Amino acid sequence: MEIKEFLLEVCRKDVTRDLRVLLEKQAHNVGLLVSQHVVNLPPQLLPPLFDGLFDEVSWATEDEPTKELQESFCFRYYILATKVYKHKNTDQKGTSKGSIDDPIIYIKPEDEIFHKLSSWSCSFALRTGQLVAQELRNYRLMGLVMAVQADKVQIFRKELHSLINGS
Repeated sequence: MEIKEFLLEVCRKDVTRDLRVLLEKQAHNVGLLVSQHVVNLPPQLLPPLFDGLFDEVSWATEDEPTKELQESFCFRYYILATKVYKHKNTDQKGTSKGSIDDPIIYIKPEDEIFHKLSSWSCSFALRTGQLVAQELRNYRLMGLVMAVQADKVQIFRKELHSLINGS
């Protein structure tokens, strides 16, 4: 409940309606994915980690002991929450106010793929007392919430393998 209330509070009004539908009316069809891993995690581990996660969800739709539990893993959407750096001259919708090469810097490579595949997304300011590296002085740390249709997971997996393995 606290996560739901927080996300509804920080997201822009134009996505709040869609978010409310996913978190309330369709909550039984939505998986929440909050991913955090160490920055120096070898990227070669990402494809097997995500393959394992999504394989487990898929297997649970068949392997759980009751029909009710099996159906609880039949997700139609995933809500993802992550952190990114946004250029200070980029508005809340992600459009730049001038010529910016990288309006968003993704901390984790998989987040860029999820963002590209998302039905909608919303960024919000994060309160942080962290010192920022000189290269990021024109960026601010932001939260990013995305809704990704479950049928896009296979595309995500292929693109992640391609990005990491170069194939």
